[in-house]
Amino acid sequence: MPTPRTARLLVVLAFVVVGAVGVQLRWGIQAPEPQTLRIGIGPWVGYEPFVAERELGQWPERVALVELESNTETLDAFIEGRIDVAGLTLDETLRLARRGVDHRVIAVLSDSRGGDAVLGRPGLSGLGALAGRPVLVEDTAVGTLMLAAALEAAGMSIAEVQVERTQATRIDLAWSKGFAGAVVAYSPVIEQLQAQGAVELFSTRDHPGLVLDVLVLRPEALQHPESIAAMLEAWDRGVARLALRRAEDAALLAPGLGLSPGEYTAALDKVELIPAARSRAMFEGRPSPFEASLIRIEAAWPPGAGERAARPLLAPEGRP
Repeated sequence: MPTPRTARLLVVLAFVVVGAVGVQLRWGIQAPEPQTLRIGIGPWVGYEPFVAERELGQWPERVALVELESNTETLDAFIEGRIDVAGLTLDETLRLARRGVDHRVIAVLSDSRGGDAVLGRPGLSGLGALAGRPVLVEDTAVGTLMLAAALEAAGMSIAEVQVERTQATRIDLAWSKGFAGAVVAYSPVIEQLQAQGAVELFSTRDHPGLVLDVLVLRPEALQHPESIAAMLEAWDRGVARLALRRAEDAALLAPGLGLSPGEYTAALDKVELIPAARSRAMFEGRPSPFEASLIRIEAAWPPGAGERAARPLLAPEGRP
């Protein structure tokens, strides 16, 4: 189960007090200055370059890294204005646009290459054996997208299984109860469930672009280009650091995701971390690689109740 990073200086957002605007750190440390960008991320290996640079490198002064327990919490914090920048999956960004939440996509951070998967009980013969059985899915668009893609590959539809929605922080507990035949999970939850005997039935390993993680910000944050540039430079340094796969780095960072150093390194191998130069290229062309992924998600995820057809607005590297 995803756990907060207890071995690190953990920054946690407090709810905004009536009549006040701001945040507090968990242990009563003074809140960041007004111009500080607050970036929220969930416990996903695709966001680790930020954490690696904060813990091992030179973190920008005017950027506060806020670690939350799931992408769902990150999404809520962004919508409520408690953070300025967020690491989200592309489909979650599409949901923001459909709900009319003003934001800009400034970078592509990672492409899942096995870091998202559908896992089954030991002995399950394959995805076809899930017909009529409960499947645990995190209550986000990416969970449903993964399940739909997996079942489509098996010639099935979501209507043929029993979707049991749960919060990311409860997946491990729900799985341990034993009633579900499969679960949609992501690293580090994949590694934790595999240690309990779960087997992989489908993953993003052979489906590049299915689950992209992007960096989004609130429009008012565009007024701080120097902080945005410093944040993206920190990301690039973190990507380069993790590419070295140093054992001492894994030993320090792995506990924050509830993994052993070996599991941490294996999880990194399941995601392509995208530096700024490649991110820029993903916004170029017609259709661009970014748009191609977006089109695929739109086809699998039509607007729901209270949503309208809309696309996220782009501002690569924070350019208005």
